[in-house]
This record gives sequence, structure tokens and C-alpha cells, in this order.
Amino acid sequence: MINTSTSGRFGDVYLVLLAGLLLGYAMMGKGFAYLGLPPLYIGEMALLLGILAFWRTGCLFSVLTTLPALLLAATMAWVLLQTLPFISDYGVDALRDSIVVTYGGFCFIVMALLIQDSRRLNTIIHYYQIFLNIYVPAAPFLFVVSWYMGSLLPNTPGTSVPFLQLDPGALAVHATGAAVFALVGFRKVTVPWLLFLLASAILAAVLSRGAMLAEVLSITAAVLLLGKWRQLLLTAMAGVIMFATAYLVEPVFFDYTEATASTERAISTRQVANNVVSIIGQGDEQGEGTKEWRKEFWNSIIADTVFGSYFWTGRGFGVNLADVYGFRDEHDAPALRAPHSVLMTMLGRAGVPGVMLWLGIVVSWLGMMMHALWTARRHGQAEWAGLFIFVSCYTSSILINAAFDPALEGPMQGIWFWSLIGFGIAAVMIYRRKNFASSDATDTPVMYRLRFLGHPTQRRQQFEASSAEIGLA
Repeated sequence: MINTSTSGRFGDVYLVLLAGLLLGYAMMGKGFAYLGLPPLYIGEMALLLGILAFWRTGCLFSVLTTLPALLLAATMAWVLLQTLPFISDYGVDALRDSIVVTYGGFCFIVMALLIQDSRRLNTIIHYYQIFLNIYVPAAPFLFVVSWYMGSLLPNTPGTSVPFLQLDPGALAVHATGAAVFALVGFRKVTVPWLLFLLASAILAAVLSRGAMLAEVLSITAAVLLLGKWRQLLLTAMAGVIMFATAYLVEPVFFDYTEATASTERAISTRQVANNVVSIIGQGDEQGEGTKEWRKEFWNSIIADTVFGSYFWTGRGFGVNLADVYGFRDEHDAPALRAPHSVLMTMLGRAGVPGVMLWLGIVVSWLGMMMHALWTARRHGQAEWAGLFIFVSCYTSSILINAAFDPALEGPMQGIWFWSLIGFGIAAVMIYRRKNFASSDATDTPVMYRLRFLGHPTQRRQQFEASSAEIGLA
């Protein structure tokens, strides 16, 4: 895609930089996030540069024409009101805590870039295809090195964080995104690629219950939305048989030792079984300990806000919630600050109005995606329907993971999340404009060509042809 205007070229360059940023977060995790000059890390640098790109698009008001975007703007304003009074006391910590919502700026940046030039929709899909080519084969190896050999790795300069530090939740959500991208038909699946993807999904599911739920629920939703419930049933039956066989055979070759900490969980069918049992009932001692810790922490926040004196404002952004409620282990490094749930973070820091605004964003965004999906399906536009399923399930996997872990309180998943939110809103806006702008009922809307299948040369030709075909006049 070639854009001849200065602002257009700047937007194209920024889109490449944003793609590189997201790739870095996915491949290196927390180690990548600490690149920069404290307190201005690479994510904050990208946000500042993105604000300039946003301004140059001239789409300052166009991004506020949907309900999810308006609610996000209102939520950011509310969070700002709960942050500014605490900067004098808590300094950078107040700003750091507020990124759970203020990274929503990436939503508006992505929206503006796509509204400015709708051909960038295909550009982003093309970049994601490249991302999967790199990420899926590398992810299981990088994760094993990070999780089991992290202490042997050098640290990011100026920090005590290994340059490669990946999280099971992030591994799960990206494995989910890759799986759904393939399910909707945007990528051909080879046997090696599928094996790498399964390895990542299994690693994440073993080590984190939230990651397991993020994968299972989101992929199941995608399959059901695609109307492939028979295939889902057959796959589930085959999976249960294979798992049961492995569960029975495993003791012959391996001795299972119950983990005393989440970092000690073994790659074992028994650990997967413990995770499942812990979700729906009583699991092993370690799993139950972390579950009870969350319940007690969350109940304290609810008592303090919903039924207490912090109903309207919460505790604000800056104070350490774990310290306030007495749930921080002195051995935590770095110090725990979040209650391992984005809902509880919003409730504890922004009060009931803050959490209601947050829920409003999520519900209105998902409603927008589902309405666009049903519309596309009703008009026989399978590729558009597939796109909306992909972005909805990918984003939902992050939300599910964030319900049990501090996923959105950091840039590794936070910037991915808000970029996907912006991509989804802009995709719906472009879909409506390109498909239903004509007043002539006999006019057949021009469809985007969203698939990139076959040989790389063929995919590139399809991409170039579609970009030329669908550009705004």
C-alpha cells in the first residue's frame, strides 16, 4: 500500500512500528517492555508517537462516533480524575497503575489510522499473517527457555528483569488468536505449524488455569459461531480419549509431584486435571491456595467499595492495593500491586462508576461485533463474518485471562488488547461504509478480500489487488 500524502506516509510508518512493538511484546514479554529510559519505556514512547500519528490523520472526531469509543473516552476521563490527585504522593506509580485504561489511547490511534485509509485493514491482516509465520514456530521454544531457564538469561540493561520473560496467559491468548485465524479460513494449516500451535496451547493450559479458560472458551465460541458444532463434538471426544489414555499411561514413565508454587507446575496430564478440578471444585493444595487468596482479596475490595465508603471513587491510582488490604507477600519481587482481576482493579481503584464504565465498554464492543457478524452472515459475506469472529474471540481470550491475572495492568497484553479493540471498531465502521453507503438497492457492495491463502507470491498478489480495489476515493 502506497500513500502519497505526508500524513498518510507517516501513518504507514507508524503502523509498521506498532506491528514491531506488538511482535516484541509477544516474543520477549516483560524483558522487551523494560526497554527504554525509565520511566519512559518503549510502550510509552510508542504511545506518544502514536498520538502524533493520530493528530496528523485529521480523524479527531470520527473516532468518537460509536458507543464503545465514547464509553472508552469517558472511562479514560474518569481514570484521569482518579489519578491526578495521587501523582504528588505516589509519582510514577500512579501513572503506571492508570495504564489499565490509559493505554486505550492505542484504540483511538488504530481507529484513526484505519479511518484515514481503509486499505490499511488488509495491511494489518497481512502483518498478522507474517506475525503468525514467526511467532507460532518460535513460541513454544521461547516459552520453555523463559519459564525454565530464565535465571540463566541476561537481564534487560538497567533492570533485574531477564530480557526474555514470557507469561502463560500471553502464550494462551496468542495461541487462541492463531487458532481462530486458521479456523475462519484466513490461513492454511500445515502439520508442523499445527504441532507448534498445540505445544504452545498445552504449555499455557498446564501452567495457568486462567490461560486454560482463555483458550477453551474462546476457541469453543469461535467454533460455535462458525456453526461447526459437530466438528467440535468429534474433536472433544477424540481429545478426551487421548487425554484419558495419556493419563493412564503416564505413571508408567513419570512420577508426578504436586507443585508447591505455580512456577513448579509440571507438564503433566495430572496437572491439567488438577487445574480443571480446581476451576470447578476442590483442587490440589497449591491451586486452592491461590484461588482462596483471590477470593479473599476480591471480597475485601467489594466490601470496601460496593458496600463501603469508597463506592464512588475507589482507592485511586497509585496506592498499592495489596498493601492496603493486607494481601502482599513480603517476598514478592517486584511488589504485587494488583488483585489479579481487571474488574477488581477497576472497582478497587475507580469505584463502582469506574467498573460500570469498564463493563459498558466491553458489553457495547462485543455487541457491536456480534451485530456486524450477524449482518455479514445475513448478506452472505463469509469473509467479513470470519473477520469479526476472529477479532471478537481473540479479544475475548485476553479478557478471560485478565479476569484471573493482571494482564491489562501491563503493556505486554494491554497494548495488544486496546489495539484489537480499536481494530474491531474501525473494521465495523469500514464495513458499514463500504457495504451500505450506496443508496441504490441494486448496487452490489464491493467486498474486501481478506484471505491470504496459497503460495506467498499468490498471497502478495491478492493483497495488492484487494488494496487497489477497496481504497477510498
